[in-house]
Amino acid sequence: MSYPQGGYPQGGYPKEGYQQGGYPGYQPGPPGYSPGGTQQQSTTTVVVGQPTASHTTLLHRSSGNHFLTLSIVMTFICIFCGGLLPAVLTVAAIFVSLSAKDDDLHGDEACARRKGRIALFLNILSAVLTLVGYAIIIGVVVKVVTSCTRYYDPYDKNYYCY
Repeated sequence: MSYPQGGYPQGGYPKEGYQQGGYPGYQPGPPGYSPGGTQQQSTTTVVVGQPTASHTTLLHRSSGNHFLTLSIVMTFICIFCGGLLPAVLTVAAIFVSLSAKDDDLHGDEACARRKGRIALFLNILSAVLTLVGYAIIIGVVVKVVTSCTRYYDPYDKNYYCY
């Protein structure tokens, strides 16, 4: 195969019969270098590993109602409309409800349920005592109104109770 006197044919290296190393007397280039100005591209895969993030998911399942709202509402009802004993019971129910909520947050579900039932019982007891107090007051008023002896005073033309 013959080439023009200036070297390689136009368009680059000959496709056939070409030997690595080029012309006699020339040393081959460094690794990865190909004569003619083009470089071989070497593919290097770099694996970068990072630790995977671990997520901890805490599931908090509430054991139920602690009756805190009921205790607060019953306290206001008993203070304004009931007596002292039902109000004291509802304040105690508030503290028991808060303790049940705290136990539930710490994971002691059995104790939280038990204290929630105690708070409910105290609220029901205060409601019953308030209703009994109302019944006693209404009974006393009715008895006083209906038990008086009435007489008519002809001078004033009015009825009196004594």
